[in-house]
Amino acid sequence: MPAKSWGVIALRPDLEIEGFVQAQNILRESMFQDARLILQRNTAQIEAKYHFLQEGQAFGSFSAGPIEDASLTVIGRTVYDSLYDLGDEYSEKFTQQEKEKRKFEYKLREIYTDMAIPPFSLRLGRQQIVWGETDNFRALDVINPLDTRWHWSRESWEDIRIPLWMARAIYDIGKIGPLEESFVEAVWIPWDFQRGKSTSDPRRPWAFIGHGLRARANSAVVGGQLFDTRTTVIDRKPDKGLESSQAGLRFKGIWRGIDFSLNYFFTFGDTGLKVRRDLAAAQASSCPSDTLCSVVNTVNQRAHVAGFAANYSEEKYTQAVFRVEAALSTGVPVRLKSGIPRRFDPDNNSFDTAKRTVVMLAFDRPTWIRPLNKLRTFFVSGQFFWRHYLDYNRFFRGSTSVHHAILNGDVVPGRYVSALTDKINQEEFVMTLSASTSYGPGGLWQPLFVAAFDPVSTGAYNRVSVDYLFSNHILLRLTQDFYWRMHSHDPGPWSIGDRFGRPGDSRHETVFSVIFQF
Repeated sequence: MPAKSWGVIALRPDLEIEGFVQAQNILRESMFQDARLILQRNTAQIEAKYHFLQEGQAFGSFSAGPIEDASLTVIGRTVYDSLYDLGDEYSEKFTQQEKEKRKFEYKLREIYTDMAIPPFSLRLGRQQIVWGETDNFRALDVINPLDTRWHWSRESWEDIRIPLWMARAIYDIGKIGPLEESFVEAVWIPWDFQRGKSTSDPRRPWAFIGHGLRARANSAVVGGQLFDTRTTVIDRKPDKGLESSQAGLRFKGIWRGIDFSLNYFFTFGDTGLKVRRDLAAAQASSCPSDTLCSVVNTVNQRAHVAGFAANYSEEKYTQAVFRVEAALSTGVPVRLKSGIPRRFDPDNNSFDTAKRTVVMLAFDRPTWIRPLNKLRTFFVSGQFFWRHYLDYNRFFRGSTSVHHAILNGDVVPGRYVSALTDKINQEEFVMTLSASTSYGPGGLWQPLFVAAFDPVSTGAYNRVSVDYLFSNHILLRLTQDFYWRMHSHDPGPWSIGDRFGRPGDSRHETVFSVIFQF
């Protein structure tokens, strides 16, 4: 290996290796007080590409017929979070078995082969597929689920997408009529259905909880009496079979300078929760008298996602790139308020699916801000999202929250009840703005500013970050995240401010990372 290198290392003409080793440390300062270490994540990732077939020759010896080129890509990642060994707080919260499960990760993230058979290209294996024009919000980019357990969605989505076993085929059309650089892309996921991963475990630093306490509900108050609760969960996850296949189709081209795509994906919606009152009634005889027993099904309904995305570089007047994306999704799961009229909940299971549209408008522009940087431009990017429920009703509810159990006006110590008070708005909005530039010889210092604002809940999020290229291999990164809570009655659907900025659960964070890349 050369003493100095940057980017890809070519060990042989047909073999490339790259990767990184990262130590990430996160301090949480709730309301800017009492800073505590919540994560010390050490990650090593290796990416290798082997070009076993080039210019029609396999392994430099055999003719491959119509196959022009082929390669094998393997991406592996291993993680060790030392906090479960260093922190007394985590030692007390988790059992030894739980700590072993959470502090280590060994994954073959992606392994796929690419084949070029002009005008076709084919990719088979475990992979990620990215559609659309949005940054850090999802409209058309829904093929791979996300893993938000360890740092919500605050990491690069390339690192938190869950790769799936699938096939992707592209037919390169080229010029057709007024269209240029056009192609058709087909995606098929024959059996690998996976849910997005999040956690509601209040012991974990990035648990996603409702607009209440960081605790588990263990009680219910009915008719002035306090009961224990016991819930039986029946998982109705789709089977790993061909009947659970997912598939998509995309057409992409350029028309008069507009780079556009038309997209369709046949998939499953997010996880929904159906209350099974029939099974709960059947189990009532075996339920203790001081306990309320319930049964729920976790389900993923069939869903359709259709839409388009486009970008256009306007050079004459604004010197900006304008982006747009729109998607219509069916099968979006929603909870229903209990005790509503039967016509709104004919199945009496407090569950429904909805149709939802998302529209995104954005711009990107290199901009001179000479008082801040005389030598280089700022890359300024703004996005506006509008999410709308087509078949909305006023009984739609979001995530549950946990509150203290209150009996006869007094708080009962150690007893918590759940509440479904998070009302879904028919119209939901969020706006983002980011700016980045570089300073110093060769741009060694690279600051970044990000702001997001939800005008309905008035929650806001800010990130201030700076990267310093210490050497050809070593990158130092310092990041500060802020979550602002303005209204207490509406946490908002985007989880950018209110939900993570409230008193008692404020998640302001300082992140320091050392990255060795090769």
